[in-house]
Amino acid sequence: MENKKITIGQIILFLLLLLYTLFCFLPIVLVAIASFTDGGELALNGFSFFPEKWSLDGWRYVWELKDQIINSYGITIFITVMHTVATLLVESMLAFALSRKSFKLRGIFSIMLLLTTLFSGGMLSSYIFNTSIYHLKDTMLILWLPAVSMTNTIILRTYISGTISDAVVESAKIDGARDFRIFFQIVLPLMKPSLASIGFMTAVGKWNNWVTGQMYISTPEKRPLQNILMAIENNIQAMMDSDMSMEMMESMEGAIPEDSARMALLFAVLGPIMIIYPFFQKYFVKGLTLGSVKG
Repeated sequence: MENKKITIGQIILFLLLLLYTLFCFLPIVLVAIASFTDGGELALNGFSFFPEKWSLDGWRYVWELKDQIINSYGITIFITVMHTVATLLVESMLAFALSRKSFKLRGIFSIMLLLTTLFSGGMLSSYIFNTSIYHLKDTMLILWLPAVSMTNTIILRTYISGTISDAVVESAKIDGARDFRIFFQIVLPLMKPSLASIGFMTAVGKWNNWVTGQMYISTPEKRPLQNILMAIENNIQAMMDSDMSMEMMESMEGAIPEDSARMALLFAVLGPIMIIYPFFQKYFVKGLTLGSVKG
């Protein structure tokens, strides 16, 4: 087999991508280092990749809040999994229906999907409907309700049209299979690459979402991780900005490592996503390129 030659252009492209990757990765490294840096040095010298004094005070502060954080972790993992599964199910079913030329309401659903993407009633109307009519205030259901994205639906629809021929669907119908059986036993198993890539992006978006919890959840035990971290951050800032006597400040010195605790909390949130990402990376190129709009 003849070996492929590596061109100068490929080398330049590789170096540029490597440089870009380093620029994206360095802030994460800086956050990790800052979480182990002494709070006094951070206040005096700022952030550095090579601190002179190390400390575990930031992580000790996080450990003191472990019960609250673990509870929020459980809630966030639950709503992320439920929201991702429900969203993928709704989007894939809609994409399958839109990919069928025999579906009579195909044009109407496409217009509805487009209009609801371009025009929205706004956050206030959504809040009024969800609280006054649907009574979803302070419930777990509001945190994991599925959401339909036009972009994801188009990607899934194009993936189905490009990989699953009409002959396969028609032959299944001749054998007596209904639409639901065709979807769950034939179409859905073949959509794994595209579902994995879109599912990961949906999960990351839900994991980082804090607006829904801020608007609808009032019980502390039901708050997702992002909202708990915001509450902890606000408490730290409030204590630092409050009018304390010099004796109280001296007695609390070192008890609240302001910047290092913030960085430790931030890194605690980034951890799960960084661990999961490599397992889904292999599906990205295949899922998104096969599901992209053909020119």
